Amino acid sequence: MKQNLLYVKQYFTIWWVPLTANLLPIAVFFLGMLLRRDWIIHLSLIVFFLNVAGTVVSSIVQVIQRKWYFVFPQLGCAGILMFYVGMLFMYSPPDYYGAHKEIPDGLDFSYPLDSPPGNKEYQIHDLVLINDIQPGLYTYRTDYVPNKPGYFYIKAFEINSNDPLSKDRLSGRSRIVVNDSETKIRQGAFTIYEGDWGDEYGSRIELWYQPTNGKAYKIEERNFIIEGWQR
Repeated sequence: MKQNLLYVKQYFTIWWVPLTANLLPIAVFFLGMLLRRDWIIHLSLIVFFLNVAGTVVSSIVQVIQRKWYFVFPQLGCAGILMFYVGMLFMYSPPDYYGAHKEIPDGLDFSYPLDSPPGNKEYQIHDLVLINDIQPGLYTYRTDYVPNKPGYFYIKAFEINSNDPLSKDRLSGRSRIVVNDSETKIRQGAFTIYEGDWGDEYGSRIELWYQPTNGKAYKIEERNFIIEGWQR
C-alpha cells in the first residue's frame, strides 16, 4: 500500500514521470492496431486522456513546488500529443468494425456490381447495388415505379447483429426525390462508414419509399457483402 502511494506521489511530483507515462497508451494503441480490435484502441484513448489530466495536475504541483519551469515541457508535450491524436482520429480513425465479422452460411449473398447492370438485372430486382470509386462508397439503381410523389431511400444493417449501418446519415444521403410516375431508372448514392477497406462483412440492404402523403414502405431487401469506407 505504501509503495503504491509512493508511486502516485512520484507521478505528480517528478515532472518527467507523466511524460514517460504516455508510452503506456501508445503501446496499448499499437496493440489494438496489431490485434485489430476497436475496444483496445478506445481503451488507449481513455488511458491517454487520463494521463493528460494527470499531467495538468502535475503541472500545478510543479508551480506549488516553485518548479514552474517544468510546466513548459509537461504541457508542451501534452499539447503536441493531443494535436496529433486529434488529427489521427479526425481524418483517419482506425475502424475494425468488419475485421472479425463472420459471414453466416445458409444465406444468399450478392456482391455489388463493378459495372452498370444490364436490363436483365432490373427484371430480377428492384434494388441494384454498384461499387463506386472506393470501397464503402456505393450507388444504387431502381426502376420501381411508385404511384405517388415522394422519395426513395436506403436502410442498411449488419447481418449478424442487425446493427443499423450509418444510421444518422444514410436516409438523407441516399434519398432520390420522385415527382413523376415515368418508367425509368433512377440512381442514388450512399456511404457505409462502419469498417475499413478489405474487411468484408455481410449486410442487409433495404430499398424504401416514402410517399409525400402516406406511410413509408419497403420495396425490396437484399443481402450484400460490403466493406466500410476508409476515411
